[in-house]
Amino acid sequence: MSSTRFASFAISLPLHRVFDYQLETTSPAEPGTRYRLPFANRVKTGILLSDSDSSAYDRDKIKPVHGQIDEQPVLDAHILTLARWMSDYYLQPLGEVVFRCLPAYLRGLRPHHPARIKIWRLLDGVDDRIQQLRERSPRQYEICRALQDRPEGLNAVELKTININWHGVIKSLQRKDLVHWEWQNHPMMSAAPELPALTPEQKAIVQAIVPKLDQFGVHLLDGVTGSGKTEIYLRLIAARLDAGFQVIYLVPEIGLTSQLIDRITLRFGGCFAISHSGLTDLQRYRAWDRFRRGEVKIMLGTRSSLFSQCDKLGLIIVDEEHDHSYRQEDGIRYHARDVAIKRAHMLDIPILLGSATPSLESINNCDREHYHHHRLDQRATAFPPPPIELQDIRASQLEAGCSSATLARIEQHLNDRGQVLIYLNRRGFAPVVMCHDCGWQALCQNCDSRMTLHQSINRLLCHHCGYGWGLPAQCPACGHAEIKHHGIGTEQLEQGLSQRFAQVPVLRIDRDTIDSREAMKLRLQQLQTGEPCILVGTQMIAKGHDYPAITLSIVLDADQALFSASYRASERLAQTLLQVSGRSGRGDRAGEAIVQTRFPQHPLMQSLSRLKYREMVDELLAERRMLGLPPFARVVMFRADATELKAALGQLEVIREILTTFSGFTALSCIGPMPALMPRRIGRYRAQLALVGQDYAGLRGLLQQAMPKLAELSSTAGVSWNIDVDAYDL
Repeated sequence: MSSTRFASFAISLPLHRVFDYQLETTSPAEPGTRYRLPFANRVKTGILLSDSDSSAYDRDKIKPVHGQIDEQPVLDAHILTLARWMSDYYLQPLGEVVFRCLPAYLRGLRPHHPARIKIWRLLDGVDDRIQQLRERSPRQYEICRALQDRPEGLNAVELKTININWHGVIKSLQRKDLVHWEWQNHPMMSAAPELPALTPEQKAIVQAIVPKLDQFGVHLLDGVTGSGKTEIYLRLIAARLDAGFQVIYLVPEIGLTSQLIDRITLRFGGCFAISHSGLTDLQRYRAWDRFRRGEVKIMLGTRSSLFSQCDKLGLIIVDEEHDHSYRQEDGIRYHARDVAIKRAHMLDIPILLGSATPSLESINNCDREHYHHHRLDQRATAFPPPPIELQDIRASQLEAGCSSATLARIEQHLNDRGQVLIYLNRRGFAPVVMCHDCGWQALCQNCDSRMTLHQSINRLLCHHCGYGWGLPAQCPACGHAEIKHHGIGTEQLEQGLSQRFAQVPVLRIDRDTIDSREAMKLRLQQLQTGEPCILVGTQMIAKGHDYPAITLSIVLDADQALFSASYRASERLAQTLLQVSGRSGRGDRAGEAIVQTRFPQHPLMQSLSRLKYREMVDELLAERRMLGLPPFARVVMFRADATELKAALGQLEVIREILTTFSGFTALSCIGPMPALMPRRIGRYRAQLALVGQDYAGLRGLLQQAMPKLAELSSTAGVSWNIDVDAYDL
């Protein structure tokens, strides 16, 4: 017989509460199951958290659920526990956190079905007929050749990379009885290839970590660029798979996965899934479901892949652990690296953090012996990372952003059959467009920022909100016929270098030219040939790639970071410059690294040219300790945005007044309320209030006391606010 029970549900709303409903059930309901719930004349998706025989609310006012969506829970008990911890630690609404742990495809009312993937294969004995297509139907021939190279078959995503209109081509091949489809079977582990020999450092680290794989521990793999960190990852993954476990492997950006996928495929066959923002919701759901059911053993992906579920997770890897991309800066705010460490602790499994330039937080945790510190100081190849050479450009006339000395070095390396990488973290053609007669500047109407000229499409674009308009033929303010642009972006750099070095290809990689992992792979194929070329790009080329023919790395316009208002600017600049310089000299020739600067005597520039990263970190940590900044303090940021700056500041003043009424406030540093560095963004005015405390227990206690009162301050269309625990910056 069925009985009425009372169940608590998480609903994706910015409210710090759960919702009770009546549940008619013949057996105890399973937490993690989705239900259709009546909510304010609508139907919402709710995820069951718990059920009981009673409720704290008036029984007659509790509505019954509309029905169950899933036969089985979509979130397991462990992920629900992790979500509760995240909600408590980051002070985020539990409902929103719980739904963040689900693939976007399942956050609505869609039923959950096991993901099945179609693959297409060639029929037997059709090789002779395929040759007949070569002249008659080139597109059909191209797909048939790809299927010949992949006897195990190709899925829709893979076919689309061959021909964007693949579906019609495949239909034609099916009608000709050349191709058939079937459901993809369980992928098999490939036979292990001959493994590369480990260096003595690599071997010692693997031998140190393997005995600790059955228990929780945070292992920081601190290795110079090109020292072979990825090979250590793969050895440890193999050890976990051999023991019957699964692995989550996080990378900061989709651009870093191209070479990595090739290496994982070579080592483990098709026994892995990929998940990142460049895929559709359905594709990401399928990857999540295959990993959940144990069909694949490795989940390779970006930040949200951390919430992938499986029964036997045995290792988490966070590559480039210092990267800012692991911070979720909007919606539910959290740091994927830190949540990954908590998840590993809950499951009593190891976690491996890797970087050539580890974050100050991780180095400090090693110094305090909270993490196991493993050093790789030698490259796996013949030459060490190149020292950074500072090039003073104060008296130089620049051509395409480069001094004559830099251009001469580029020419020298190209003549010596080398490849050149040039880093400029500014996309577009020029960042400033103005009239010299009246001083008019092209400014965004929605943000306090300049518009960037994109000459290839003859438009001015805002890189913050996406607003754009056509480049005017004359000054909109005074009518003067000549509008000038100043500064340089990657588009202009590519154009100038293509004219200066017409004999070699110039490849540009930035958000304007790359929108998927496949596009990145195609763009980098030229580098793989080893032929002379120039690679130009933004931070997408600064890390993770290994191309042994690059012999010269150049950084342009790094000086802007020297005078940043961010206390993290020095750390980020050091990480970026060392990551970029480390791209060169990874083959059979020594590399060189140049940083153009107008401030060669600046202390940070001097440190970069003469110190190793760890020595720089020691200096930065001493500075942070003296100033009472992270990692020796915690920062909690309250942010507000409104249609008027006064309203945003007023909301934060109310929050500040609430905080002052609780014990422990006077022991904290309170900064603000004050306008954000960019006060107006996407049409709204932004302000901030920061709490900085060296006594984390005291700061935490204050916030826990204040949250019930703060939760009463609901956000509206006019004024909204949020809280960011362990804020990355002030």
